[in-house]
Amino acid sequence: MHLARKFTGLGAFFVLVLISVTVCGQETGFSERLQQRLAQPGELRVAGERIVERTIVARLYEQNGYRPVWQNPRSVAALLAWVNRSREEGLDPADYHRSALERWAGAQPESVDQQVERELLFSDALLTLGIHLGTGKVNPGQLFKEWNYEMDYSQTPTSRDLLSSLERGDIDALFQGRLPKLPMYVGLRTVLARLREQQAAGGWPVVPLGPTLHPGDRSPRVKVLRERLLVTGELQSSSDDPEYFDEALAGAVKRFQADHLLDADGVVGKGTLAALNVPVQERIRQVRINLDRLRWVAHGLPEDYYLADLAGFQLYRSGSHWTSPIQVGQAYHQTPVFQDRIRIVEINPTWTVPMSITRRELAPRLLEDPLGYLKEKNMELLTPDGRPVDPSTVDWSNVTAQRFPYVLRQRPGPDNSLGRIKFLFPNQYAVYLHDTPSRGLFSRTRRAFSHGCVRVGKPLELGEQLLKPNGPEWTRQRIQQVIDSGETTRIQLTRPVPILILYLTAVTDGQGIEVQFRPDVYQRDAKVWKALESAPQEKGAEILEQFSRQRGQPW
Repeated sequence: MHLARKFTGLGAFFVLVLISVTVCGQETGFSERLQQRLAQPGELRVAGERIVERTIVARLYEQNGYRPVWQNPRSVAALLAWVNRSREEGLDPADYHRSALERWAGAQPESVDQQVERELLFSDALLTLGIHLGTGKVNPGQLFKEWNYEMDYSQTPTSRDLLSSLERGDIDALFQGRLPKLPMYVGLRTVLARLREQQAAGGWPVVPLGPTLHPGDRSPRVKVLRERLLVTGELQSSSDDPEYFDEALAGAVKRFQADHLLDADGVVGKGTLAALNVPVQERIRQVRINLDRLRWVAHGLPEDYYLADLAGFQLYRSGSHWTSPIQVGQAYHQTPVFQDRIRIVEINPTWTVPMSITRRELAPRLLEDPLGYLKEKNMELLTPDGRPVDPSTVDWSNVTAQRFPYVLRQRPGPDNSLGRIKFLFPNQYAVYLHDTPSRGLFSRTRRAFSHGCVRVGKPLELGEQLLKPNGPEWTRQRIQQVIDSGETTRIQLTRPVPILILYLTAVTDGQGIEVQFRPDVYQRDAKVWKALESAPQEKGAEILEQFSRQRGQPW
């Protein structure tokens, strides 16, 4: 019996050794096969699915010695849950191999090749989704040449952090850390859920075409209008006389108009009717587009900044309730989207007219009466290298609008096109913030009137805020004294302030109770939507480069 027990113990030992050798042999085969798959030229496809983030997937396995990383069932379950949740974030779970992940979630690979495929699919889903949650699915730098925003990778988990989380089965915290914390993002996600509920319930009724509806009118169309506003919440209760356009309905119409940047007059004309009849699926698309736009910048916002919201025609200051109406570029003079720092405040600025504006807009009028026009507009004539020219000595009969050999510069004054103060952040687009003599245009709801620069409705308040760090003497009164002097005065800011120029066509508060849908004045939504609906493109290689530059170490 004693001898038998010895042989039993030795047998168990040899079985364990045999299992260990088998596992090690399989792992060795896995490592070799994984490296082969990652090194193969051309597009890498696994079980019919394209591996999107090939560069960063390869880096993850390199850091792990090309061993398997999806050994913990909790990590598998958490990833699948987040892939399904991606729809709530306005993303598409199919971009993260959902069907393939579901097939593999409860099964074990029968061969080394299957194990390699399972690993690649799960790792690509993890990294692609993590990148999309943290930086957006769409790469704005490929859509808009002026885009210069950079993500902040200071809090991004390293590859070692990621491997440790996978081993512990604790990747939920990693995904939570990638989600934007911006209140507007959280609110838009709530709006998206509500719109999908409304879509599932059949959406909202279409108000029939017809004459303008006014308060006091009676019409079957008023009943449909009432039903339409009850669905989206602008109208809170029904009426015993649903075909009568009463005061409560007029108030609901005004709320709807304000939330769609329409003149809030309570009258349902052509523009209001068109906005009412935008189908729910279009509003869902608009929210998804702007969720991705917010992901582009969510992890790179400075602490203190000004935000020029082009589609909303407003300038905001972070951390405060201060806001100012703005006028932005016309549809054919679009204000670009980029970031910079306001560095200079110039009081009583001159305006050197861009040659494109001179030839297209000013020269034809100037040539009708050169001396009278220059005097009326308080302009001087210069050579291209800046030397003054006496306009009375020019042979104007030989000058045309397209062959205009002079530069026009408008002197400081109340009628100067830049107003009495401008705010410079030198950039290649010659875009800046400035005052304007066209004050009446700020009363308009939609304010796309400029040649590309941003006209500020509260320029003196902005100047006071920006100049305050330069010293206590820069009060509003002091700024006004400089204006009254008529002298051009340029002040370098001791503390340059970031200026962010963004384009958002759907915004809300942190609760998502009220949402504002803006007109797509620059027709940019379609371009973003096309990219959002297309197959995802690799962003990892660019991210690895930026991560290494910011952190001073490879990912």
